[in-house]
Amino acid sequence: MSPQRKQQVDTRVVVETPEGADFEFVIAGPGTRAVAWLLDEIIQVSVLLALLIVSMFLWPFGEAGVGLGIGGMMIAKFLLDWFYFGLFEAFWNGQTPGKRSVGLRVVRSNGTPVDASSAIGRNFLRAADMLPFFYTIGMISMLMTRRLQRLGDLIFDTMVIDERREWISRSGGLTANIEALQRGECLRRFSVPERTLAVIERLFETDRIISEARREEISRPLSEALRGRLGYVDPPPDPRNPHVYFRSQGLRHTQFILRVLKTFADNPQGIKPVTNAQRRQRRSMSKSVAVRQVADETDDLEMADILDEGPTEQVRARRES
Repeated sequence: MSPQRKQQVDTRVVVETPEGADFEFVIAGPGTRAVAWLLDEIIQVSVLLALLIVSMFLWPFGEAGVGLGIGGMMIAKFLLDWFYFGLFEAFWNGQTPGKRSVGLRVVRSNGTPVDASSAIGRNFLRAADMLPFFYTIGMISMLMTRRLQRLGDLIFDTMVIDERREWISRSGGLTANIEALQRGECLRRFSVPERTLAVIERLFETDRIISEARREEISRPLSEALRGRLGYVDPPPDPRNPHVYFRSQGLRHTQFILRVLKTFADNPQGIKPVTNAQRRQRRSMSKSVAVRQVADETDDLEMADILDEGPTEQVRARRES
């Protein structure tokens, strides 16, 4: 096995969702995390410099003005050191400005969004990770854990993932002759969770042997869920050429999810792929949908959490039974 292939395998983890679907995450390496940290540090220094400039206007007011400026700087430095990372990760779905710029995100070890207590707690332990100097303990901890977790990650059960798109092997030219969706065709929204794109790609992996009829059957619930999410309605048949419309109905669901793949994964129009966590704040906008189907007699394909929502009542009942 080549070193490059071994590195790819070692930095990927497969997480099973409560609904039974397996999703693969790419663990962020120390180099990328260091870049994100450096960008965040630049932002913090910029804030302090801006406050320093503002405090200079207080100097003409004598010792009281100087003391107020210095006190404000010390308070700002304390808040930035202890709460900058934690609050951003808590309210930005596991991201800071630095992490967002390089495509990183903090999640729970089971792949679910990080909660506020875990986000803040893992960053309070940043001080311990920095001992004895410049993240020595944190680096040792990362090197000794498969998911590259520092102490804060281990204690609060979190990990840092790289959300920059990793393409799944699928048939070349799969969407070459497929027409992409247009914004005008989607009345509700024009985005699809990354998790959903991964499910679609699994349907067309080169090592997955599924008949067209079976793939159409599996695609139906996924297609219907996506149509509802996007607000897409099939156009009426052309009265001048109706046989084309009815001929295409046999594979209409497969063709639709291929159009989704063309639009949001292959990105022909420069549309930035939407990551799964970017839509977690919109859970209340649509009904929870979870789909589980069998791909063929020997190879199960589980499609769950289609709209990146929580488990449905049926899923909860299955988990309890």
